[in-house]
Amino acid sequence: MLRIPGKIPVVIHPLFWLTAALIGWLNSGNLGGTILWVGIILISVMVHELGHASMALLFKKHPTIELVPMGGVTIYDSSNLKFYQQFLITFFGPLFGFILFLLCYFVVYAGFLTTPRSIYLFRLLYQVNFFWTIINLLPVLPLDGGQLLRIVLEALFGVRGFRIAIITGIIISFVISLLFFALQMFFLGVLFFLFTFQSFDVWKKSRYIAPSDRSSEFSDMIRDGEIALQEGRKEDARKIFEKVRSKSKNGIIFGLATNYLAMMDYEMGEKHEAYELLLSVKDQLPDESKVFLHKLAFEEENFLLVVELSGSAFQIAPVVEVALFNARAFAVLNQPQASGGWLQRAMQVGSVDLDKVLSEKYFNGVKEDPQFINFIHNK
Repeated sequence: MLRIPGKIPVVIHPLFWLTAALIGWLNSGNLGGTILWVGIILISVMVHELGHASMALLFKKHPTIELVPMGGVTIYDSSNLKFYQQFLITFFGPLFGFILFLLCYFVVYAGFLTTPRSIYLFRLLYQVNFFWTIINLLPVLPLDGGQLLRIVLEALFGVRGFRIAIITGIIISFVISLLFFALQMFFLGVLFFLFTFQSFDVWKKSRYIAPSDRSSEFSDMIRDGEIALQEGRKEDARKIFEKVRSKSKNGIIFGLATNYLAMMDYEMGEKHEAYELLLSVKDQLPDESKVFLHKLAFEEENFLLVVELSGSAFQIAPVVEVALFNARAFAVLNQPQASGGWLQRAMQVGSVDLDKVLSEKYFNGVKEDPQFINFIHNK
């Protein structure tokens, strides 16, 4: 990994070079053309990210540029930024790319270049930056155009505007994906289909977003609580998380604060209190907390909830313990085939003493069932 220090540090990941080389080879088919394309991609991505970084630096946010496999990203502390500041930081990336296009276009057609090689290089530079600037300004998340739309709509309509931006992006990215596939531009078709899928996932999670989730005040409070926990100041952390809960009322931040309080209760042996806390916000919990609630639900013998969370918990944490919780819960609820299936899954992901597990009380009602026996021994 190459690190370049400076006022705006730059980190170049090894896979950036590999991805750039692959794009270069696909566009040129030879070594010289590949090297040329790597240079063009490096210059174009750096100029674009310097647009973001220069504005972030202007707002005293200490940015770092990272060049990663699919392009670049500018990392900075986004807390306490007003909407207009967010807009300018986002907009200056494509603006710098467009300025690079104009400069290269001017150099080519002003007659400053005399050799075919230099003309070809600058023509390729302006074509790439013009094309990418247009693509990047499409109102699709996570592209800059999608971020700009999100900032404007969120400034006007709050959380509802955030959701509108996501839905708009889903529709547009899906249509564009189909268009690129129809034009046999498969790389871009796959890319925009991926954007569609990612946006849809964000939209599902956005249903639980509350205004407090978009507030830097609550994010800062959560961070302060996490620091207090790391430093062993548990009482201070508890007060902070309780304050977040009392002020935010709902949303993902509310769920996160609740999760921390539940974890603290669990560590103190207050398992039922931890369970009740998580149960009260089960639809607003981050993924790790769902696994925690799944475990607590089993300990509380709420087998219906264990079954409800069975698939998502195992998807988040595909481990033996989760699969066995599921197998036991389905067995208690007299669903032999599902119970046997989860036992099979447990044996696939880790070591299981099957005889010992089957001797547990949970399996008394199903272990003689032909469906269960069949599933265990024949699947």
